[in-house]
Amino acid sequence: MRTNSFKNSFAKKLKELRKSRKLTQEQLAEIVGVDFRHISLIENAKSFPSCDLIEKLANALNVSYSELFYFEENVTRDDIEFKLKKLVPLLDDKSLTTLYKIAKELV
Repeated sequence: MRTNSFKNSFAKKLKELRKSRKLTQEQLAEIVGVDFRHISLIENAKSFPSCDLIEKLANALNVSYSELFYFEENVTRDDIEFKLKKLVPLLDDKSLTTLYKIAKELV
C-alpha cells in the first residue's frame, strides 16, 4: 500500500462524508477548529490530519473511526501487520493511545 494511495483514499472518503452531511469545507473547518484551507489540503491529498484532528473529524461527521477509514485498498493482512509494527514505535504516547482507541472500536 503506497502512502499516496492511502492519502488519496482518505481524502476521497472525507470529502464524501462531508458532502453527505451537507457541510462546506468552511463549516467543517469551523466545527473542528482549523482553517478551511487545511480541510481543502486534506481533501486534495496534499496533507494528512493529525491524530487529534482525525478524532475531531470523526466526531464532527458523527462517524466511527472505522467508517472514516473504510475504503478499499489492495493490501494483504500480512502487509498491514508489518507496517503497523514499524509505525507503533514511532508514535508518541498520545498518538499511540488514539491508535489504540481506533483499533479497539473495530473489534
